[in-house]
Amino acid sequence: MPRRILRNALLMAVITFLMAIGLLFYIHNTEPLPGGENPNNVLLLDGVYTSVQQGYLSEVTVTVTISSGMVSEVQADASGETPALGGAAAAQLAADLTEAGSTDKVDIVAGSTYTSQAVLAGMEDCLAQAAG
Repeated sequence: MPRRILRNALLMAVITFLMAIGLLFYIHNTEPLPGGENPNNVLLLDGVYTSVQQGYLSEVTVTVTISSGMVSEVQADASGETPALGGAAAAQLAADLTEAGSTDKVDIVAGSTYTSQAVLAGMEDCLAQAAG
């Protein structure tokens, strides 16, 4: 019985060691994407770009600041929308878009579909302006 336990312990140690080596190679060969990175590798010209889109109740103004070819700030003014729904959604989306640097992987906010679509469309328009 003690031989089986020793054999199993050694086998598990070898497997753990091999998995650790594989994990180290994986980590070494991947790079994190910092917030605001330009995931589509499109050359963005530095500046401040603005787009106005129709929300649910009013127009939504999206302002995107590009610095060093990357999105550094996104602001969304949805003051004419319902504050608890559209206003909150615009603020949340502006933060998400600033972090993501594009509309990729940023979803609309439930309960504020029209406002969310306006903010995302405004972001796309601003990026198109920055791309020239």
